[in-house]
Amino acid sequence: MRLLYGLVFILFFMLIWNSCTIYDKEFDNPVDYKANEEKGIRTPSLVFYPKNQMVNLGDSILIGSHIVFKGDSVESFSGIQMRINFPNNFMELDTIIPGQLITDSLQSVPLFVYTYDNENILDIYAYFLDTVRLDVNETGHLADLVFKPLGSGYDSIYYDLNECTFLNYQDSLVNINGTRSAEIIIR
Repeated sequence: MRLLYGLVFILFFMLIWNSCTIYDKEFDNPVDYKANEEKGIRTPSLVFYPKNQMVNLGDSILIGSHIVFKGDSVESFSGIQMRINFPNNFMELDTIIPGQLITDSLQSVPLFVYTYDNENILDIYAYFLDTVRLDVNETGHLADLVFKPLGSGYDSIYYDLNECTFLNYQDSLVNINGTRSAEIIIR
């Protein structure tokens, strides 16, 4: 009888031991410059968040646009122009929302406009206009992009770094050294 209980105990223990799965968690913090640099994205950089997204055909796709600086090398800026390319064959631009970083001290919406060629290119222009400060000098959220899926597929949204410009309040260029795209899977 003891042998039977021992075998049952061993089988139960083996069943529990083999059924446990340890998952690797992948943290995705859009403003983590160390993690971005490990992937070859030098700061200052423009990143999308989340970097990977899987949605169903009826869901909306929400992607955040962020600027990332190192803590000791933050540059001030007051104007931005970002060119964003996205696959228009299976998703459609729905809404663009200004980010929290470029709102002024009164929390009013900044000068924020965009052009869209009805194809796959979106240009966003934003200017920080405040009565207290001249510019923004921190890492943070620039805009939210909302898309509607049109069909199933897999593609990326990315910045065209050659057409992205950041200016300080004296109209001097702020160099952007890297970008991180966002991958989207629509089922």
